[in-house]
Amino acid sequence: MQSRLRSKTKLIAEINTVPFTDVVLVLLVIFMVTTPFLFQGSFQIKLPKVAAPSPNLPETITITVAPGDKILLNDKEVSLDDLTDQLKTLVAQKPTAIVMISADKSVTHGDVVQVMSRAYVAGVTKLGIAVEVDNQPSSTSPASPATSK
Repeated sequence: MQSRLRSKTKLIAEINTVPFTDVVLVLLVIFMVTTPFLFQGSFQIKLPKVAAPSPNLPETITITVAPGDKILLNDKEVSLDDLTDQLKTLVAQKPTAIVMISADKSVTHGDVVQVMSRAYVAGVTKLGIAVEVDNQPSSTSPASPATSK
């Protein structure tokens, strides 16, 4: 009778790959979700804050000036020498577009002026500088003239 029971409870000597497959698929999903964040964080621009409403702009061409002499034209890195030629092409395609310069607040004034100069040489007539809107009232707002008695 016992020989019958032992024959029914035969051991299975196969590797169960279902848990392994589940773990691999979960890791794949995690990597797919986190990969875009790795590349977006490479250029972090800290715009200066101002107490002004942000305008709704129609078509814009964006020039980003990042620390370390990095310039991006519509999120594509370009050199300062190539900026004029590429801007001429974009302005010819979109003559009514506004060129917005987003410069990090640690970038020097001279670097921003060089970019502005290249934009004017390329034929840009509408140029703006992007800022971050500060919703809190600032203590650095222009003071009213003091009156003396």
